[in-house]
Amino acid sequence: MTILTPQMIFQFLPPRDPESHKGSYGRVLAVCGCTQYRGAAALSVLGALRAGAGIVTLAAAEPVIASVAARILEATFLPLPDGSGLAQTAQKASVCLGGCGREADDATAALMRTLLTEAAGTVVLDAGGLCSLADEPETLHRAAGRLIITPHPGEMARLCGCTVREITADPAGAASAFARKTAAVVVLKGHRTHIAAPDGTLYENRTGNAGLARGGSGDVLAGMIAGYAAQGLTPLHAALCGVYLHGLAADACAARLSQQGMLPEDILTDLCAVYLANGR
Repeated sequence: MTILTPQMIFQFLPPRDPESHKGSYGRVLAVCGCTQYRGAAALSVLGALRAGAGIVTLAAAEPVIASVAARILEATFLPLPDGSGLAQTAQKASVCLGGCGREADDATAALMRTLLTEAAGTVVLDAGGLCSLADEPETLHRAAGRLIITPHPGEMARLCGCTVREITADPAGAASAFARKTAAVVVLKGHRTHIAAPDGTLYENRTGNAGLARGGSGDVLAGMIAGYAAQGLTPLHAALCGVYLHGLAADACAARLSQQGMLPEDILTDLCAVYLANGR
């Protein structure tokens, strides 16, 4: 198992070309948010934008879009339900992000199947997007080799059909086994997040702190991973960069605001400081 280091991570991040344009940094389609969890959609979109993605489109119901559009001026929007529009947008996207702030229900499952079937690029699945497919894990194979999943131990247990205790007893083994089974990069979140690749490669992240133990932190992480993947990073490298930099920014945020008071959105301000400190 390899421990992530800053030298490893910053070599993966592509430099910004002076002659580039928004299309140079990829398109993220985010199928995120519902009436109860509108903030999750905003946080995932912000995560992708702060990671450096060129264009981020939120596909959601109109109430979610209205909430996010009033706050994030840089995003574009695709109102749902629009099955044909979603499929066409997924085909053109560099990365499809699904599940942040979505209920694990039949409607979400149908949307996730569309992403897994129609997406030409990388697919990132989180939260309700994963749990909605827990009874049909074979569906994940539709994006084999292009899929990143970001479960916490409860979601991992649901996917594996076991208990949370079994997952937390051996998180590295659980992540590795599921990565091999599904041909996905598995980001198993925890105090020490483990990132497993289908070929058996395993990484452990040691950045981050207990200030991340708030609703919304995972939405920011999923968005960041999608944003890095949109810029051409492989699924594995995008996951490694997202996890490490999310934790590193959280450590800087805790030093600035305290673990007690920091919020998931605050992390993105410190992410910019991390970039500056490393010449980005």
